Amino acid sequence: MSNLKNDLRYGLRLLVRNPGFSAVAVLTLALGIGVTTAIFSLVNGILLRPLPYPQSERLVRLLQAYPEKGLDSWRLSQANFASYRDQSTVFSSVAAYATSGMNLTGIPTPERLQAAKVTGDFFKVLAVDPMMGRSFVPEEDLPGKNHVCVLSYAFWQRHFSGDRSVIGKTLVLNNASTEIIGVMPATFGFPVPEIEVWVPIGLDSQASHPFFLTGIARLKPGMQPATAQSETTGIMWRAGKQNPHLVGRDDPPPAGAGLRTSVVPLKEAIVGKTEKPLLVLQFAVIFILLIACANVANLLLSRTTVRGLEIAVRSALGAQPRRVIQQLLTESILLALVGALPGIALAWGVVRTLNHLPLAGVPRLNEVSISGGVLLFTIFVALLTGVLFGLAPIFYTYRSSLKAGLTEGQRGSSMGSGRWLNRSLVAAQLALSLILLIGAGLVLKSFRELLGVNPGFQAKSELTMLLPVTNQKYPNPPQAIQFYRNLLDQMRTLPGVTAVGASSNLPFSGEESYDGYIVEGHEPPPGSEPTQAQLQTVTPGYFQSLGMSLLRGRDISDADQEKTPMVALVDETLARRYWPEGDALGKRVRTTGDPTWLTVVGVVNGIKDQNLAEDPKPHIYFAHGQDPQLRMYLTLRTSGDPAALSSTVRNNIHDLDADVPVYAVRTLSEVVDKTLTSQKLTDLLLTAFATLALILAAIGIYGVMSIYVTGRTREFGIRLAVGAKPANLLVSVLKQGFVLVIAGIAVGLVGAFVLTRTISSLLFNVSSTDPIVFLGIPLLLISVATPACYWPARRAARTNPLTALRYE
Repeated sequence: MSNLKNDLRYGLRLLVRNPGFSAVAVLTLALGIGVTTAIFSLVNGILLRPLPYPQSERLVRLLQAYPEKGLDSWRLSQANFASYRDQSTVFSSVAAYATSGMNLTGIPTPERLQAAKVTGDFFKVLAVDPMMGRSFVPEEDLPGKNHVCVLSYAFWQRHFSGDRSVIGKTLVLNNASTEIIGVMPATFGFPVPEIEVWVPIGLDSQASHPFFLTGIARLKPGMQPATAQSETTGIMWRAGKQNPHLVGRDDPPPAGAGLRTSVVPLKEAIVGKTEKPLLVLQFAVIFILLIACANVANLLLSRTTVRGLEIAVRSALGAQPRRVIQQLLTESILLALVGALPGIALAWGVVRTLNHLPLAGVPRLNEVSISGGVLLFTIFVALLTGVLFGLAPIFYTYRSSLKAGLTEGQRGSSMGSGRWLNRSLVAAQLALSLILLIGAGLVLKSFRELLGVNPGFQAKSELTMLLPVTNQKYPNPPQAIQFYRNLLDQMRTLPGVTAVGASSNLPFSGEESYDGYIVEGHEPPPGSEPTQAQLQTVTPGYFQSLGMSLLRGRDISDADQEKTPMVALVDETLARRYWPEGDALGKRVRTTGDPTWLTVVGVVNGIKDQNLAEDPKPHIYFAHGQDPQLRMYLTLRTSGDPAALSSTVRNNIHDLDADVPVYAVRTLSEVVDKTLTSQKLTDLLLTAFATLALILAAIGIYGVMSIYVTGRTREFGIRLAVGAKPANLLVSVLKQGFVLVIAGIAVGLVGAFVLTRTISSLLFNVSSTDPIVFLGIPLLLISVATPACYWPARRAARTNPLTALRYE
């Protein structure tokens, strides 16, 4: 123990005595340990940490799926949910929810609240109770009895300033007086953190349409998701034979059809596709850490060769090699722990920045923090890195004999047996940097390809907003139709507005309205399932407002009314499938949920409305005059900055109806960009890490070449004194440097060729062995390494022979 104290004391003295060395080493380690800790905090908070609910491993998400038709998730109807709740034996409790918006009126400025409509056992399934008041009771989950609500902590603070007497007060939600019965804890935010109010659905157990619910359930102890999926699939098909509409059909389902339930752990459902990018980032920062270790190992190795005389004298006086190695290892670990302190501060800053960025597409980001577990991980990483970069001086000391040590201590101009180790570490740095740069280059090119995709509409100069009109204010369809006609007419008169329309769905808003469809004359054969299409109700002018093209036929018009023939427009994706060489005009289609046939009067171009990387899916567009919807997205194409018109548009809407909240006002470009949040974060961090790796590698090769030149100062002086040309020395040193660069690139290319295959699923329209990236990145590395080699070589060529001959 006394030896350890002495080693620590001596190590601290060395750090203080060599401030330049200590500052460079600590800064390098802080960068490596800091970014590693920051990314691990993301991995821990998002992937590793359990959900913040009791026994969360028993929680599952329940949906329906139809893989054969490309539908990985299909929501439940109220009747679906009721059958699972009543007949399942594997769940201890089952609930369902649907996120929506609710109008808060009765206040000076109406608001649109983020709401979750839930079934009675919602909070019971999650095993979370309100911090004040109570949750819902069964009788409050019936139609007409559901005028109660539970508030989020944030909404309670914002609207009621934390007033604890709020229980029993009322809010006007969707023009209905709603009693406040509870307030949830500040840490609760399900299904999304933005939810401000929870209300009962008012469940209608007989309603087989629409499919809008997401189920959640708590498994009984010992039950597995696979067991639950098997049982609920059986329940679904038994119910479907009695009521085909429960599974979206007009006739009883055939045996063995592909439709099934999808039961997955709730944590897996929430994390989604975030796992792969996070693991790639964690792998990338491990490379950064190894590069930092190699840099510090080179610094320590250089200092050890300078301390050769000290080590040799200690050995001559009887110190065992084990004691010398213990001293060196203690110094290395101490240095790593000191570097971990600013590393933790750096990680805290990165996490805090990420928490305040608009990264809505990253799940559980609000749960990410520098926790106790993360700090323990940081200490472990510091100890491990201390051992790793301490191996170089230890290995050098072990290989050096007493005689070699005395020689090197007397003549610092020889690197001796440590020179090859320096070079090996630099080559390894360059190889790791190249692998990381190539990976970042592939992801960056993939992201650029994704941004260049034509979605089929023009997002630029497009202003969008949601108008959640309620049936309490407009109970009759003609009233809703007239409201939107008046609104669109008024919007067309605004300066700077070139086109305006409205639609029940907005591309990339995350909302889906899929249903099976049937084309007359192309009915699916018995035993097969109808193909799914995205259904939208649109007003005249909608396609022009999005910059879409009318390829054939006509647009929706105001003449398309309830008493006129039912019409629809289809997109070219659907038209090509059934009429590749003919014309879709005049043909008839219908949905499986409605027996009414609609005549196709126009064909528009296909669009991507959920994912830029996917092919356009079939769309069917209905006329708003024949299928009136209350909740519609307003879309305005402008000749200037669309955001500048938002206040004008909002004022005009309030002039028309002061009770209509204007919600989600944003440009369509912002809507599309929001879906790319995860890719943007991965791209940003990988690029930053690759840049850091490049800088560390450049510093590493510069340091080794400087040590190389310093170690041969006397030799260079002699060569110059006997007539060697400075240019020859310059070329000689550059050759040494480029041997390291080429060796690192060769090893790195092999490693990149193998490892980049693991990120192929993250790439879009880019091969994991893209030749441009695999050629361009080595050239970039060479361009950075060249000046790092040149300046030490230049110093060698300018060596003063007289000074060099006196150099020891």
